Amino acid sequence: MRKQQHLGLAAAVALVWAIVPAAHAQQPGMAMPGVVNYIEGQVSIDGMPVNSGQSGQIAIHPNQVLTANAGNAEILLSPGVFLRVGDHSELRMVSAELVDPVVEVLHGEAMVEADRKDARSNVLEGGANASILKEGLYRFNADQGSIQVIDGKISVNANGESKEIGKGKEIQLGGQKLKAVGFDRKAEDNLYQWSSIRSGYLAQANGYTAENIYAGYSPYWGAGWYWDPYFAAWSWMPGHGYFYSPFGYPFYSVGFAMYGPYGRFGRFGYGYGRAGFAGRAAFTGHSSAMMARGFSGGGGGRR
Repeated sequence: MRKQQHLGLAAAVALVWAIVPAAHAQQPGMAMPGVVNYIEGQVSIDGMPVNSGQSGQIAIHPNQVLTANAGNAEILLSPGVFLRVGDHSELRMVSAELVDPVVEVLHGEAMVEADRKDARSNVLEGGANASILKEGLYRFNADQGSIQVIDGKISVNANGESKEIGKGKEIQLGGQKLKAVGFDRKAEDNLYQWSSIRSGYLAQANGYTAENIYAGYSPYWGAGWYWDPYFAAWSWMPGHGYFYSPFGYPFYSVGFAMYGPYGRFGRFGYGYGRAGFAGRAAFTGHSSAMMARGFSGGGGGRR
């Protein structure tokens, strides 16, 4: 009987994925740098409001400015790299090249989550060019003139000088020389917490997508962006193995889908489900309560 239930649920999954509009096909090449993956609150592009229904369908093109008046926005950069914009912040798209996109933080705060070992993206701020060199978590605050490496490695170029900094280091811009100093990398502001919530939802979307592909219900194009209709967002699919985000959430390749915390067809409640993240949360130093809150509201798991 339980096997029949599994097969029935599998058929339902296959049907839903089959009727996804062509604009939201899973082909990773369809999601390019600049795509607005998710928004909350009041967000606009060049003064034109963007609503939540446009998530995943609309992009910031070169020289366009995204403004988060009283809300947040999540933007795709190179595959596996997410940029999130905080309240009362402005971001300009400089270049939307697939391999090495460039954005500029004009006002307020932005955070970059890089979930690839060979992640490459550039963030401009206050006349400086920060090149992300590896996976990690990075905070940019144009109002304070600071660039922080919560985890990872970055190269900062300004005033003809270049300096590489790693985990727990920040650079305050505006001085004659680039100087790396320490900061409290455990400090969590609203953007950090929202980014953690979004990372958790995207990890879930990745797990479900990987399972569908593994079971033969969805096409596979290799590593890249894949659309999940339940979460109404693009999520990252590694090419092989699995990868933990800086927030402690796992992203699985198709070959490792069945080793994930969800179990087969986990979207419908089988396997470990949402509780599967609790152990990893404790291991990485983030409370399980924070993880649970990420799945209970605010992150955009629209079904």
